[in-house]
Amino acid sequence: MLSFTNNTFNHTKEIHGFTKYEILEIKEYLMKLKSENVEASIVNDFIKSKLQFSSATLELYSKYFKKLTEFFTSFLNPSKSSDYDSVSKYFHFESEILKEIKKISSNLQNYSSNIRNIKRITKNSFSLDDSLKIIKSLLEKSDELISLINPPGKEINTLYDDKIHLWIEINRIKKLNFKLNEIPSIMENWSVIKDLDDFINSINDLPRKKRKKDTKEIILKFQFDEIYEFFRSKDESRITFFSELIYILYFNNIFEEYHREEFINVLERKEITQNLKSFIQPLVNQLIEDYLQVFFQEFEELEVKQTDKEINFKELKNQKISITLPKIVDHYILGLEKKFQEKIHDVNEAEKFEEIANYYYHKIEKFASRINDVEDWVLGIESYLSPYENVTSSLKKIFSNVSSDIFRRKNEYLTFIKTVKDEELRIQLRKFVSSKISEVNNLIRVYEDEASLIIKEEFPQLTKIKEILNDYYSKIQKIKEDVYVKLDSMKSNDVDMYQIIKLWEDNFNRKKQQLTFLISLLINKLFKNFKELIDKEGILFATITEITEQTEKFEGLPLNFALSAFLAEKLTEGELKERISEINAKINQLNNSLGLYQIEQSKLEKILTSRIKLRTGISDSDVNCTVCHKNINFVKDKTITCPFCGSTYHYLCVAFWLSKYNSCPLCQNHFLEPHSELFESEPDHL
Repeated sequence: MLSFTNNTFNHTKEIHGFTKYEILEIKEYLMKLKSENVEASIVNDFIKSKLQFSSATLELYSKYFKKLTEFFTSFLNPSKSSDYDSVSKYFHFESEILKEIKKISSNLQNYSSNIRNIKRITKNSFSLDDSLKIIKSLLEKSDELISLINPPGKEINTLYDDKIHLWIEINRIKKLNFKLNEIPSIMENWSVIKDLDDFINSINDLPRKKRKKDTKEIILKFQFDEIYEFFRSKDESRITFFSELIYILYFNNIFEEYHREEFINVLERKEITQNLKSFIQPLVNQLIEDYLQVFFQEFEELEVKQTDKEINFKELKNQKISITLPKIVDHYILGLEKKFQEKIHDVNEAEKFEEIANYYYHKIEKFASRINDVEDWVLGIESYLSPYENVTSSLKKIFSNVSSDIFRRKNEYLTFIKTVKDEELRIQLRKFVSSKISEVNNLIRVYEDEASLIIKEEFPQLTKIKEILNDYYSKIQKIKEDVYVKLDSMKSNDVDMYQIIKLWEDNFNRKKQQLTFLISLLINKLFKNFKELIDKEGILFATITEITEQTEKFEGLPLNFALSAFLAEKLTEGELKERISEINAKINQLNNSLGLYQIEQSKLEKILTSRIKLRTGISDSDVNCTVCHKNINFVKDKTITCPFCGSTYHYLCVAFWLSKYNSCPLCQNHFLEPHSELFESEPDHL
């Protein structure tokens, strides 16, 4: 039987290379045998004794290499290993085997060197060439095995990262039953596997031979701690080696959990649960301390005072996670918030706020990531805890609450920074708008001052007209006085003056109708001249509250009314109601203006319709198209009127008929002559 390590190989544990003195001694003795003409067999026996030669040893080396290669390719093949197995590579197990292979390789190299020295001395010894070939082949196999195993992974120095240690200890605590499956033939040559098989058979009170002969399935049960103690009794100093071997056997289904038996009693289950918690608690504490060590170092920089007697980071292992972890989170986040509040105190630029917010976000994310790593570790060992997964339920709840708290406070502080930034921007905007309001107010005040000076002045034209009116009034009054005196003087003569007076009245009544009052014309002219100014002033002050883009073809809403595009979501309910009221007032104002324009449009359309009817000789108030019998709108519709029968048509209703027959559809008279102006050509009627 072979052992994975510490093989004696036919009592040939170590072969040393010949020293210089040993070579001289062998050479002298061989020369002595040669001078005595002894038989060749005696010489060969001497050489073999010096070489410690044994073909059985080389055969055992070869067998060891072969079985070891089979074991590694079958049970430690990285392609069939889990992620953890491929990373860890079973450091202690592989390291000891690698040490054994290197020891054999060293023996083979020394053996080869000794043979070559003997060959140089004897200048013959062809019988040793076969041994050299075998040694060379074995060295090649040892190199292949070393490359297969080397490097044996990285030694894990922390218990919480040693998954095999966790798996072993948790299974020892759980005290579940396992059953041994059929051992593969590849493993039967290893003494430690045979010893384990014999031990399991013995605790089941079943001889090994009976197990092989019995056709009925026999379940070989054992508790996990039993095989652990079995290996520890063999060599406690190598328990890590045996622990990894146990995991290899379990991982390759050499034995498995036996699920048919339930727990014996509730008290035992409660005790196991408590033991598992007691095992996991220190590991989680150590994990937190190691993972958050870099953040603990920041506490002094963040000026967080440990005034709370319930928390002491130096004695973290002795405290409950449910108390310690939330306080760590609270202390760290409070420290960050205090630090960044100081940073943003004197910041005025928006870009600086963004930079501070991003840095804070990065710090919190890094801290939360390490907390999540601890939580992932807790979740990772749940697969080992079955059927006691509820052991970690309280821990998961703690981490869930802590993660939620970090997420909430992170968002609250980012919102705070954003609010401060927005407020700073609002202050800047308010200052800018206030300065512009002051500019406009000053412009309006100057406008009022300048315009009032002009308005107070009398227009030169008005003064001159007033003088002319006074002059002509005096002259006309003089003439009227002469007529009056003359007529008055004739009263006594009893002259019939009625017709003369009537002549005066008729003359000037007719003259009044013929005359256009010049003052009215002047007023109209003044109104026309000042209308553009009045309109401009009206537009200026009517739209002064509207914030619009300074373009002639602006077609959108003013900025202060189009808030839904950029600001509405940020308004309070009161501000939204206020803005809706402003828009309603604007709509009412526009509706009033629209009504006035519509009334004016209706009057103009009525006048236009009357003129068209008068021009075309139509006397009816409502005129229908003779073809479609629909009412004709003389303002909007294009029409044709027959000069013979007076029928009026929509142009589109008779266009095809006219193009084909060139006559009125009703009276059949041809009337399409050039320049007859039968078609409506005025642009208003198209």
